[in-house]
Order: sequence, then structure tokens, then C-alpha cells
Amino acid sequence: MRDVEHGHVIAFKKFLQNEGHSPRTINNRLSAISSLFNHLIDKQVVKVNVAQGVRRMPVNADRVEAKVMTPSEVRKILDAPKTKTLKGIRDKAILATLFYTGCRVSEVCTLKVKDFYREQGYHVLDFWIKGGKRNRLAVNQELQILINVYLRGAGHDRENDSYLFLPVRNAPNASDTTRKLSRKTVDYLFKKYAKQAVIYGVTPHSARATFITQALENNCPIEVVQKTVGHSQIKTTQIYDKRRAKYRESASFAVRY
Repeated sequence: MRDVEHGHVIAFKKFLQNEGHSPRTINNRLSAISSLFNHLIDKQVVKVNVAQGVRRMPVNADRVEAKVMTPSEVRKILDAPKTKTLKGIRDKAILATLFYTGCRVSEVCTLKVKDFYREQGYHVLDFWIKGGKRNRLAVNQELQILINVYLRGAGHDRENDSYLFLPVRNAPNASDTTRKLSRKTVDYLFKKYAKQAVIYGVTPHSARATFITQALENNCPIEVVQKTVGHSQIKTTQIYDKRRAKYRESASFAVRY
């Protein structure tokens, strides 16, 4: 680590740009390097943070770039997995978790069986979110059913410390309890089913943006949406707001020539 210099970080930034990564992703990678070197400085391993001074990519802080889907497009993706196999049942439950809670991919991967339970008559998912905080929320009936069907089929519904969603072994209808589901796997399956549904340009983050937009579209108070998706500040929730009303109010429709 002592051999890393300022120029290496700049070269890494250019590499990410050439690979087509988004400005937000590039900035996140640079922030991670900066945090690492701050830690190394605290431990007296290095003397300089080589990521400081590397210019971050400009991003639009007023809106999230993730594409928002219509309810019919979401339904097509949810109906894409073939539920005759354990993998299909699992994938549908994962997709439903993304679309019905607005959670992040990392939060899906870290869910455990004990994080899905009943309380005061409601089925609840208890997520670990950014900042090491817990975010507990009641989930609707469709998601309840899909998770319960998956757990019964996978057979680990009573193993409280097991991860909720598990990789599927090569053997048919068998879970791999020795491994954790990766973010890469969730990203892959989301894009695979979106492609099957003939919907392009979407990512798992689109499910989060769609959840927030649909909740606001259906008159859910923004404070409630903020709490549900685990935003620490309401202005973060506001930049996800892509309601159609904003398009309907375009000044372009008032112009006549």
C-alpha cells in the first residue's frame, strides 16, 4: 500500500470511465479508497491519503438517474420467473422484496430467516441498512406469501441464523446453506428477468426508484416513504420522486404556435 501514488488513483478513475461506470459509481470507488487511506494514516502505515485531490465526477444531485418502471412493467418482471423450480420461486421472492420494500440489493443479501416474522398481526422484514441501523417494516400480502412459499420449498424456514435467500445448488431444488447470496447474483437475475420481460435500461436500483415514485403517486406521505426506504434525510427521498404529474405540468404543453 505504501507504493500506491496519486497517479495510480487517477489512472484507476480513468479506467472506470473507460469501462462505462456511472459517475456515482466512480465517486463511490474513490471515496472507498480515500476511507481506506485515512484508516492507514490513523494506523501509521502511510503518511498521505493518495485519493485526496482527485477530482470527483460531476453528478446531478437533484435527481436519481435510475429508470422508473410502470406498474405493468413491474408485473411483467415479477411474472417472468418460472416457479416450477426452487430457483424460480426464490428469484420471484427476491424480485418482490425489491419492488415491495424499495430496499437496496445489499439489504436483500444480508436478510436472515429471523428477520422475517409476525408482529402485532403483520408480517415484518427487519433490514440492516446503511450506517449499521435496523429498518423494520410491514410488508404486503403478496410478498408475505412469496417468501413463505420459498422458505417451505427451500426447507430452512426454522433455521433462524441462516440467510433468508440462499444460492441454489446444481442439484435440482436444493439450497446451498454454506454460502451467502452475492450482490452480483441479485444484479444478474434482475437484469435477466427484465430482459425476458423485454424491458431494457433497468437495474435493481430501478426497483427502489419505482417503489418510491409509486408510493408517492398513490398519496403515501413522503415522511412515511422516507422511513420505509431508510433515508436519513427527506431531501434524499425527494430526488427519487419521478411522478408523472411532473411531466404533466411541463410548460411545453401550454405553448401554441
